[in-house]
Amino acid sequence: MVVIRAPLKELEGRYGREIVDLILRYSSIIGYSVDHDEELKIEFNPDRPDLFSFPTLMKQIKIFFYGEVEIRKPQIRDDAVKVTVSKGVRDIRPYFSALIAEGSSIGVHFDELINYQEILHASIGKDRSKMAIGIHDLEKTGDSIHYTTVSRNQRMQTYDGMEGTVDWIIKNHEKGIAYGRLLPGTGRSVAITDNEGNILSLPPIVNSYRSRIDEGTKKFFVDITGTDLNSVKFAHHLMSNFFSSLKYRIRTPSIDGLPSRETEIIRAFDFRIMRPARRSIERYLGEKMDSEETITHLRRMGYVAEPGYPEIAVYVPGYRVDVMGEADIIEDILKSKGIENIEEKQIFIGKFGEPLFMNKVKDLARDTMIGLGFQEVMTFVLSPASYLQEYTGGVRIQNPKSEDYSVIRDKIYPDLLDLIARNKKHSLPQRIFEIGDKIVGGKQRTALSCVIADTRSEFSTAKSYMQGFLARFTSENPVIVPQMIYGSIDGRSGSIKIGEKIIGVIGEIHPAFLERFSLAVPVSFFEIDLDEIFIANMDHLGL
Repeated sequence: MVVIRAPLKELEGRYGREIVDLILRYSSIIGYSVDHDEELKIEFNPDRPDLFSFPTLMKQIKIFFYGEVEIRKPQIRDDAVKVTVSKGVRDIRPYFSALIAEGSSIGVHFDELINYQEILHASIGKDRSKMAIGIHDLEKTGDSIHYTTVSRNQRMQTYDGMEGTVDWIIKNHEKGIAYGRLLPGTGRSVAITDNEGNILSLPPIVNSYRSRIDEGTKKFFVDITGTDLNSVKFAHHLMSNFFSSLKYRIRTPSIDGLPSRETEIIRAFDFRIMRPARRSIERYLGEKMDSEETITHLRRMGYVAEPGYPEIAVYVPGYRVDVMGEADIIEDILKSKGIENIEEKQIFIGKFGEPLFMNKVKDLARDTMIGLGFQEVMTFVLSPASYLQEYTGGVRIQNPKSEDYSVIRDKIYPDLLDLIARNKKHSLPQRIFEIGDKIVGGKQRTALSCVIADTRSEFSTAKSYMQGFLARFTSENPVIVPQMIYGSIDGRSGSIKIGEKIIGVIGEIHPAFLERFSLAVPVSFFEIDLDEIFIANMDHLGL
């Protein structure tokens, strides 16, 4: 969750006395929580970073309630400001973008700017590892700027007055201690410099005193560097939106040394066109909506929309980084219309429902495991890639909100180990199981996984429970084929085979693998592919 807050009186002075009422009304449309007394506090879900500041939030509120429709204006290139990107940065932080914002003094919005910068660092930038933003006073930098590499022996003065070599700053400044790990341990460091070679900032760590901004700054130069092009692209348009919300004029500098494809990807993201079909809109909403009403709702949500048939042309602003397809646009139409204004309809089904065969199988497996003394748990289908060094699922999440949820799991027992680690305070033995989905070789499978954590838990413990479980579902005796299973002790693990089919794995967890979860108690496990065993034994099950 993302939280923004400010004294209520200050906000009323900037945005008017009706600010609380407007924010509360808008919260029922977008979905965020509001607390207000002497301070106004708003807690957002992480999917709308364009709202994570009061200026940008109020911009969207005015568009929604007052019809301040945004005009589609491409960013103009300012050839008077030139940025040169050297080849040396490609091996460290290869992606770069920049913008210029010019207007009146930033004044009372100074703290909001800095707070928004840090929120984007934490969310879009994944704590600056994927993207970092530097903000400079362009009147102090000159019109010729370089994104290059510098010697670690070069001296600089940080924005807060600390002076020393680049290497010393990285090791001793609080920002260097926090983010120095994101730079190579030796060799040259990336830097933003002026035409005389003076360091303006040390991405992704710290800005210099030379280009420091304050409440009186009128002309800003914003550099965005990173290791992920999408994150840099998102930050470019989100920062542009922040300044345009304050009525600043936005331009882009002339940039030499970047692949034209990268700059075009960033530029083209603003007011990218999508064409949701009117038939799809009506199907998802469950009722007909004429073109004029649809356009009205889209414009209230900040889009530029043009009528058409059978599709509507929708231009998506660059700051709407959450919009990935047709479904997101239709969701915004629904938010604008209000779900309470959708007519309720009774659904008529021509027959009585019946459980799917696989659900019957799951219920039978569940009852059997409970009868063996196990407790059922549920964990997330998304897992950290760090759990799964031998990952075979083939499905990774692009731009995950958290590295803890970056792949769709291909095995379940590491998640159960994590659950036991979080419940170490409970007495032993701990016997838990999960019936859930996983992806193996790009195909979805349903599996039963169980772990036994006990001072005497070993391979034979898991084997006895596995045999007791399978006895309920097949008349054939399972055979264990010795095999090294991920995370297990070699010689105490293997594949479970019935007839000619491999239906699962079994093993005793290796102490080194247990240490990754801070577990000291022995753990054994087995994991069975329910699709394989139950399809092969349908007659025996009697379902």
